[in-house]
Amino acid sequence: MLRHPAERWSRLHMSRRDFLRRTAAGATALPTMAALLAACKEDAGPGTGDGEEPELRIGTPDSPVELQVFDDNPPIQSDLEVEAREGATLKIFNWQDYFWKRVLEDFAEEYNVGWEYETFYNMEEAISKIETGEAQFDVFFPTIDVVPGLVAKKIIQPLNHDYIPNLSNVWPQLADPFYDGRSQYTVPYTVYHTGIGWRTDMVDLSVDDFAAMDDPWAPFWDAANAGIIGLYDDYREALTVGLFRNGVDDVNTGDGAAIEAAGALLQELTALDVRYTIDGAYAKMPEGVFGLHEAWSGDMVATPYYIKTGTDPHFLQYFWPARSAFGLGTVGNDCLAIPKNAQNPVLAHAFLNYYCDFKVAMKNFSWVGYQPAQTQLNPDDLLGPWKGPFDASKGWIDGYVLESMPETIVTEADFDIGKRHLALPAETDLLWQNAFATVTAGG
Repeated sequence: MLRHPAERWSRLHMSRRDFLRRTAAGATALPTMAALLAACKEDAGPGTGDGEEPELRIGTPDSPVELQVFDDNPPIQSDLEVEAREGATLKIFNWQDYFWKRVLEDFAEEYNVGWEYETFYNMEEAISKIETGEAQFDVFFPTIDVVPGLVAKKIIQPLNHDYIPNLSNVWPQLADPFYDGRSQYTVPYTVYHTGIGWRTDMVDLSVDDFAAMDDPWAPFWDAANAGIIGLYDDYREALTVGLFRNGVDDVNTGDGAAIEAAGALLQELTALDVRYTIDGAYAKMPEGVFGLHEAWSGDMVATPYYIKTGTDPHFLQYFWPARSAFGLGTVGNDCLAIPKNAQNPVLAHAFLNYYCDFKVAMKNFSWVGYQPAQTQLNPDDLLGPWKGPFDASKGWIDGYVLESMPETIVTEADFDIGKRHLALPAETDLLWQNAFATVTAGG
């Protein structure tokens, strides 16, 4: 039975959202992604049999890279039997509640295997467990910023595309992404962008109003909205709002003055009682705690499930500023990979191929709320009307997305205009974290 998001995104568990909050708040306790990548560079291990040394190849949309394939970490051979005949168990390593277990059950039934789903607290913990051999998994869900380091340290294995014909269903630019040319090590999982969510009964603005603004983020600095404003408790996401408001389009800037100025803008919001949250958009805004919040598109897809039973959700709205004359906004995606020490690598390839099937990816979307990058996906087909009070047998929405929030739908064209958050050099990452620490400390 399909459960709505309120039944599954428990605040008692470490979800991807919680990870972003805790790594931002506990930056001094956890190694940063930049530090992890630096460690990968320093300890990438021996080169290949022909003397090639591992390189930390970090691609950008303007300068894509193909990652190295090493003699001592080759892709599996073609035409191997799936380990299912040996009574295998597919072991998944992922964020809490970031994949529908029903889809795993369907896969296990089709291949006559078992499955296990283990979650991690943060990316550093996940990588450490795989690298040290503390745990062995067949499928892993890394963020794109750590993929170069995972390859350099030979933690994940290159893919044999003979087993993944369904990769052809994926948007071409994510089937051949800038961070992993030709998808040698990863396949894309979900896509999303970061925009603005609001309640029209608390902030009297329409999508057209936001689109007409010189700066769609201006309402966050409007004293009329004091007490109902929220930003994500994530140093990259929050400071990016300040950068955009200052007209800076480089979301990976190492310019200390620009980063400090972005932080100064956020400090101005202290007088308006801004709050930094991770559940403010998808849970607290439907409850009326916030009227205006920075929002991931996937979070906004989930908002109707958090309103009071029987309440019409059409007061909930979303806008992505990159689509307006303002022209600035971020977009992103997550991915799947296979650890080098996977016990069932052929079965793992079969799972990646299974997920890349259109019907399977869309079924998972119906539960996760975060959209797959499928070429067959028609944005108009995703929208559906509100059906009134929740009926467990029918759901609340006759579609994937409430028809009044078409802006939450991510298109392939969005990846042509959206900015991407990339891995930062250690010294730059520290500038960002220090600036946000100053903001959250109140000055």
